[in-house]
Amino acid sequence: MPKPPFTSTSGDTGAMQTCLPTAGDVLAIVASPHDVASYVACRLAARAHGSVTGCAMSTAFLGGHAFSHEATVLSLLDAPPSTVHAHDMEPGGNGDAFVHLARHAGVHSASWAVIETDVAARLSALASWHDLIVVQRPGDTGADPIDGLNQLLLRTGLPCLVLPVVCTPSSVFDRVVLAWDGSRAATKALRAALPLLMAAKDVLLLDGATEPPSSNVPQFDPMAFLARHGVEATRTRLDVAPSAAGPALLERSRRFEADLLVMGAYGHAPLRERIFGGATRHVFGHGDIAAFLHH
Repeated sequence: MPKPPFTSTSGDTGAMQTCLPTAGDVLAIVASPHDVASYVACRLAARAHGSVTGCAMSTAFLGGHAFSHEATVLSLLDAPPSTVHAHDMEPGGNGDAFVHLARHAGVHSASWAVIETDVAARLSALASWHDLIVVQRPGDTGADPIDGLNQLLLRTGLPCLVLPVVCTPSSVFDRVVLAWDGSRAATKALRAALPLLMAAKDVLLLDGATEPPSSNVPQFDPMAFLARHGVEATRTRLDVAPSAAGPALLERSRRFEADLLVMGAYGHAPLRERIFGGATRHVFGHGDIAAFLHH
């Protein structure tokens, strides 16, 4: 029986329910209001009693071409009509379609935005009042999604739920793999993904962390953290060279029949990732399951 997604009770006698981090305000990066990312974002926001924003962007964004231009993200509620695409503003247009989808999913606060120019600056501004980004990898086999996804992770500072090209519009992931290397990014990813982990049926933690240096500073214990919130996880070692981490994570995820991989993004500097590859880049380029990433 799946555990409730956003509350838990500790094992102590007389324990009270505790508040957990939630993906309350969700930002969906989409090409249209009917993308799978729209459905997943709306359902996540509804579960958290939060808000949802659909941000329409050109497919060139995930193809890596959008950031060669200066940009602007325009809220349909605030932008002058002359600057907004007519099909979005018209009754029954994309804006209305997204709001209708959100209301049908149980979200009471929904809005629609479009990007025309100044992508980087306006996307950062839009992300500043959201908790989670949901985006789907492009289906174009000739597209390189790395640059666009890099921008989402590095410029917004938000966790990103990256959906595979082929997926069902579900907001519940039953079998989750946690990629744990002891890094700050992995810690942030694990904590941010907690609502999804609590709703999962099976959780596998792949432990590739090295022994931390002796210190008087308390170390984060992922298994203890999960147990405190009622998440039963299995822990197993993953000893591979850094250059093989990406393929190993995907291979173990497939063997576990996982539908979600949670990992920190860019354990090394982004420049090193670009030159030598790396787990984040490999998962972006070759992953066929959903990935929850945090930088």
